[in-house]
Amino acid sequence: MSNENSRKTWAHPWSYREGTIVTVAILLLGFALQAAGGGMVLRFSGFPWNLISGIVFLGILVSCYLWLKKHRAVKWLGSVKAALPAILGFTFLVLLMGFVKQDVVHQNSLVRIFGLSHLVQTWPFILINLYLMVLLGIVTLKRLTPFTLRNFGFFLNHFGLFLVLFSTALGSSDVQTLNMNCYENKSEWRASDRRGNIVELPLAIKLLDFSIEEFRPKVTIVDNKTGKILMDKNRQSFELLDRDTFDLFEYHLEVDTFLATSGKVGESYFAVNEPGSSPSAMVKVTNSLNGTVISGWICSGSFVLQPEALKLNETYSLVMLPAEPKKFSSEVSVLTNDGTSRIVMIEVNKPFRINGWTIYQLSYNEEMGRWSDMSVLQFVRDPWLPAVYSGIFLMMAGAVFLFIFGKPKNGGVENVA
Repeated sequence: MSNENSRKTWAHPWSYREGTIVTVAILLLGFALQAAGGGMVLRFSGFPWNLISGIVFLGILVSCYLWLKKHRAVKWLGSVKAALPAILGFTFLVLLMGFVKQDVVHQNSLVRIFGLSHLVQTWPFILINLYLMVLLGIVTLKRLTPFTLRNFGFFLNHFGLFLVLFSTALGSSDVQTLNMNCYENKSEWRASDRRGNIVELPLAIKLLDFSIEEFRPKVTIVDNKTGKILMDKNRQSFELLDRDTFDLFEYHLEVDTFLATSGKVGESYFAVNEPGSSPSAMVKVTNSLNGTVISGWICSGSFVLQPEALKLNETYSLVMLPAEPKKFSSEVSVLTNDGTSRIVMIEVNKPFRINGWTIYQLSYNEEMGRWSDMSVLQFVRDPWLPAVYSGIFLMMAGAVFLFIFGKPKNGGVENVA
């Protein structure tokens, strides 16, 4: 420990100190470039230029390794003392992505100028990713010789991770994310990207039926003057209308009648099932403090019906909140260029894949709610995804090899001489 502390920086053998300095320098350079560009979003050319760039990078990396593999700096780049600080730097950016909401416009000027709201498309992320690929590439090339089962497992593990980073970096410019508004009984083949540009797809979608299953609506108490929801120990208090009696603050509620879909006639609500009908309930509310009893209808409202609250006193009212969707799905007919037609059901978290496209159920007309005749589908195409999956498979295979045959004797990392 004393030798490490007394050693001058950049005097061989290099250690974690130099690794930390290099990583921090790369991050600072990246943020400086990002600020100099005014927080620009970096977009690179797609196929075939990204593939050509990748081949050139691999050629330079392999050539430099073969030519300089005995150099002390190259040996250090293949050591854990360079890799660990780089991994920590990459992890730091990933954590930032978790703390700062991505792909939205932030009002904070520092967030905008340093590109913290789109970190994947910034200089810091690209430079640290490039640095990690160099380190992984050198470590992977080291393990090609001598060829043993132990080394082969290590090679698979690290080459798989390299392939994941390499494919993700190059493929980001080829990923297409499009949204399509589909209306019932109408065919649509046009979608829009994030900039609003219209893109014609090689397939058409006809929405046959859009359906929503909803939870029972919730009720809560609001302030008559401000309209704000009453708080209970700094938390908003809601109750689900899934039972006949319950307590809400000092009020005891009894549900006499609940209508999942209703319309209003006069002062009462009746069960109907037509566009714009809304949940409603006849409730009896007893104040447990003074014993007063109030009865009346509450309604969440819709694009046809006005919401209706039950006034409890001069200060508070009982309101029904709009029902939240439990599940929504689209039954669609998919027509491809070759004339093939398929009827499929697309649900949230149950996408449909066809001809390289993955189709997700994204949204609907929330103003119309369960009566929406429009479904928003999202189309995602990532031609580099098979390479990413291959990298993950190689990592798993490498882990199995290492588990069976054991790690290389030096732990997979060479000491820096």
